[in-house]
Amino acid sequence: MEPISFKITQATLKKMNKFYDSQMVPFEEGQFLLKAQTIDCDIEVSNELIATFRGENAIHEAVHWSKKLAKKIEKEKESHALCLHHHIGAAETGSNDYIGPLCVVACYVDEENIEFIKNLNITDVESLTNQEVVDYAKLLRERVITSLLVLDNSHYNKMIDNGLNQANIRARLINQALVNVLQKAKKNVEFKVIERYISPKTYFNYLKNEVIVVKDLMFEEHADQQYLAVLAAEIISRYAYLSYYASMTKSLKIKLARGSGSNVDAVVVNIAEKYGEKILTKVVKLNFTDTKKVKSMLKEKS
Repeated sequence: MEPISFKITQATLKKMNKFYDSQMVPFEEGQFLLKAQTIDCDIEVSNELIATFRGENAIHEAVHWSKKLAKKIEKEKESHALCLHHHIGAAETGSNDYIGPLCVVACYVDEENIEFIKNLNITDVESLTNQEVVDYAKLLRERVITSLLVLDNSHYNKMIDNGLNQANIRARLINQALVNVLQKAKKNVEFKVIERYISPKTYFNYLKNEVIVVKDLMFEEHADQQYLAVLAAEIISRYAYLSYYASMTKSLKIKLARGSGSNVDAVVVNIAEKYGEKILTKVVKLNFTDTKKVKSMLKEKS
């Protein structure tokens, strides 16, 4: 990743020495004024008072010591205009569907691809037909750096049985997708955005035992309207879900249904009657309230 460098003052150097006191790295006298190592960030201050931050959490550390950088990021966060800087976004599909997997995607878009996505004139993802989702996703996958994670129902239900909730599972998948894209992009990316589905505090608490955590995240409502990487991620995650969904339909030889509720429950009952109740572990997310209704319907029919 590209390092972040800027000039600091003697007063700032003094504060940095105090702040990173327990994280200092040995260096030869006259080589540097400061050298420290935090989680996923290497910090150096040269004899010319140039502070340099390298690593995944470079921005997270650098903003403490540069008001200019902090203001730039804050201004971008508060702006409702389309983000024209290169950035990373993540989105998911399947969390509201009783049948089918959970698909999480992270995307990195540079300035050139921001212009490309802008010119696609996608104003509302919800209004896209399935075929449009497929067509746009294929175009986007050829252009942008992506990471796709698909969690099938068998693994999803095991994670639930192990004490995780869906929000926790989503946080883990989103974080891993972000890590993957950062590794592929090999650049320092200031703006990393996800849809705000839970509070940042809760999100990071879910990740407290993870080895690598992407920390400097922006949590935004309707993120796909401002950040085209999120829009791209949403379209590709929908495409991944539709592909898996089509494969399930072909395998089960039953017309499936999206979402949750009575229509979906009726479909799941038909699947259980045809293949046995045990198959539901592979077909549905068992922690949905629909499961109780399905089991009740099966009991009435037996």
